Amino acid sequence: MKRRLVLALGSLGLVVAACGGRGAGGPSTPPGAAAAKDGSASGAADAGAPDAAPPAKPFAGSPTEATQLIGDAIDKNGAEIKKCVGDYRARKKLPHQRVEISVGIDQDGRLLGATSKGGKQDPAFSECLQRALSGAQFPRSHAGVIQVTKSYEEIEQ
Repeated sequence: MKRRLVLALGSLGLVVAACGGRGAGGPSTPPGAAAAKDGSASGAADAGAPDAAPPAKPFAGSPTEATQLIGDAIDKNGAEIKKCVGDYRARKKLPHQRVEISVGIDQDGRLLGATSKGGKQDPAFSECLQRALSGAQFPRSHAGVIQVTKSYEEIEQ
């Protein structure tokens, strides 16, 4: 008996915009980033901040660390993304097609966009991906804009 398993592969791509990179001799972390890196808020945010405030975004000290943290945030939303991929495959009548998604994050940890990688754009698929990733905690960094690519494919066993 053959079973199909949808798997998210760990293939990550990295694109770093030159305008956001750290200059030579610049500080390795911004003021207060040491506290933000471990997940706690810094400075005034600790003194009586309301519980409704969103958790502090992690800080990535290098493009490699930023890529890893972005990949982890995407993986935490894997169930929603797999639903988007399944809907896309059903709509396009490509039940076993490998689907690659491209996710763009700016240096402040904001989602710039999420689309299918490659030629044909699908607005419904992009919208679904962006909804699935809207609550993800992407890291801040000095790396500028980072683009991560993830692949989803079915493997028969």
